[in-house]
Amino acid sequence: MQVMRFRNLTFGEARCRQYTIAGAICSLSTNSQAIHDVIGESYGQVDELVSTPDLTMQFWVDGAPRNVEAWPKPYFRGLNHLVFARFDSESEVLIDLGQRRIIGRLSPEIAANRAYFTRVVFPAIFGIVSETVRIAPLHCACVARNGSAVLLAGDSGSGKSTLSLALAQSGLAFLSDDWTYLSRQGTRVLAWSISNFLKLLPDTLEHFPELARIDPTISLNGELAYELEAEHVFGIQRCACAEPRCLIFLERGGTQKPSLVEMSSVEAAARLEQNLEDLPAAICEARDFLVKTIRILVQVPCWKLRFGGDAPQTVARSVLEFLNGKMNA
Repeated sequence: MQVMRFRNLTFGEARCRQYTIAGAICSLSTNSQAIHDVIGESYGQVDELVSTPDLTMQFWVDGAPRNVEAWPKPYFRGLNHLVFARFDSESEVLIDLGQRRIIGRLSPEIAANRAYFTRVVFPAIFGIVSETVRIAPLHCACVARNGSAVLLAGDSGSGKSTLSLALAQSGLAFLSDDWTYLSRQGTRVLAWSISNFLKLLPDTLEHFPELARIDPTISLNGELAYELEAEHVFGIQRCACAEPRCLIFLERGGTQKPSLVEMSSVEAAARLEQNLEDLPAAICEARDFLVKTIRILVQVPCWKLRFGGDAPQTVARSVLEFLNGKMNA
């Protein structure tokens, strides 16, 4: 019944602009200048509109302001190629994976809440549709130097966020701490970020004293965490796009000193592919693109990083020394 409400939406007053998001051309139509502003701040606007964008998005902001929850927990349901998302009582989005189209109505509060839109709404809906627009999402952190990216893969809790931040404090540019998006043209792969935010758990205060002036908050998954724009808090450099030059799998445990061991491309691909979620049969070609992108990606040098209880800065120094010796990074 909720989806039926979209039939009444009209976009005659909407302004259409196109943006390059993770390498995809995305058309955005909305009557909200606030939404255009927040997307424009984060992604490059296309000067000349293309007739067939990779993704079409339509957001209508409707209704008078209401007293609603500032950080509502999103709700998702899917059926075949359709995904329905609700953010608050007046904010609902329908994602059509087959047509590569997103259409929804948002409350004035959601449209005006820049932090919530950039940390919750947009990453959630783009993450769902990314594979169908030939963008491969990988559960990796990423840092870069002079346009060359180092991908850090690992399970949740393996230390991707803290190590990526420590490497950025050592002079590399910070691209992402949790999810990195890959575009591909032929055999060339590029890594992209779609969020400016970094999430750190409270115990990281021991290693990053800059967090002392910030209060942790309850994240949407119920964790107490710091969620922040790292360049503002730590003064690090950011980058939006870089070309992967190596892939490091984090293996945390015990008390051993940091060490890097070479890894075959076959094992690296198997590790990345085992975490892929199944896509509906109607869009199985999207999964094929994702698998092929991974197979190309793992042709770069791959290593396992084994480390124990060392501080992130100590591990970062070991990684940098290794990369400088092996790759002249």
